[in-house]
Amino acid sequence: MEKLTMLDYVCMANGRMRENLDEGTRLASNLVNEFVASGATSVRIVASGSSHNAADCARNYMQSVLGMQVVVVTPESYVAFEHAFPGDSFDVFISQSGYSTNVIAALDFAHGLSRRTVVLTGNVTSPVADHADLTLAYGVGVESVDFVTLGVETLVLYLMLFAVGAARAAGKLDAAGERARIAGLCNALDVHAAALDGTRAFIERERLSLARRSPVMFVGNGPNCGVCEEAALKFAETLKRSTSFYEGEEFIHGPEMQIDPSYLVFMVDDPAGSATIRRTAAALSKVSNGVYLVTSQPSGLAGEILLPALDEPLACAIPNLAIFQTICATLAQELDTWDVHPYLEKVEDAFEAKAPGYDGAVAALERRAEEQYPEGEAR
Repeated sequence: MEKLTMLDYVCMANGRMRENLDEGTRLASNLVNEFVASGATSVRIVASGSSHNAADCARNYMQSVLGMQVVVVTPESYVAFEHAFPGDSFDVFISQSGYSTNVIAALDFAHGLSRRTVVLTGNVTSPVADHADLTLAYGVGVESVDFVTLGVETLVLYLMLFAVGAARAAGKLDAAGERARIAGLCNALDVHAAALDGTRAFIERERLSLARRSPVMFVGNGPNCGVCEEAALKFAETLKRSTSFYEGEEFIHGPEMQIDPSYLVFMVDDPAGSATIRRTAAALSKVSNGVYLVTSQPSGLAGEILLPALDEPLACAIPNLAIFQTICATLAQELDTWDVHPYLEKVEDAFEAKAPGYDGAVAALERRAEEQYPEGEAR
């Protein structure tokens, strides 16, 4: 069979997340137990790249449910500065591949401070397991493409399920409250499915505009800040575009001054609606025809991507991520932009960020994917 593509995994994410949600908070029960045993009054997530972005997508939801501070830091900043405060923090390390050398370094640093280390990964037999006290799978299953999408979505959901389970265990949620939170996440998956369908239609309508090799800017608040971080990363990785991301008010304090008719700008509306974002999108649509507003509230903007309203607004990252994953996966496939510039390819070894054995692990994942998904099943 043909190898599964990035777009295949984008489409598979909804089904995988529904399987994970059927398990409810049991999926994250081991992490919940560690958290309860720690007695911590805050959570610190140590991750980089898409894992960091996924944590930013989930952070506001986690804070709301847990009623405590949740911070997200990179492994490098954790080692250099961010390991001290908050002082009473439950640290969770994340490496989707399990081969991230910066996460391994952070785990070793934490051991040097005599801290118990817990790592989330998609591969529990990877090198991170040798550097952590406890290694937990977060429910991604098999994803054999470097440009992770399924892994990002399932990680966001796992962190949210952890928050619900931990709040229940700490007595901050009763049984009815837990059921209501799970129902809200189920609704987010319904909207996620609608986002996939809506984005396909959007791409058909805007294909020529999306295909132009121009700078791309992403604007969003709260959980959508994490969405914009991940969107900027994926556009840069797959489409080789110059990208940037901003919060709504930060965007109009200078970054907008560079925009001309060649730019693409994606504005992601707050679930309750942001006057700043909607007003800015309307104004910029007079500068470029590549200005798009992701929203659940019809605004009349020509470049609108309309989604159903969410029962749980802080879970908005789940459907919104799907929009940008679908755009990147579709266009990169159509435009064949996977490869880097030949000059960059010659020096890529200088940027090695994975532990030895990573290429072999990817090959093994590809074989598992071929065995798990008969031809056409994932498409």
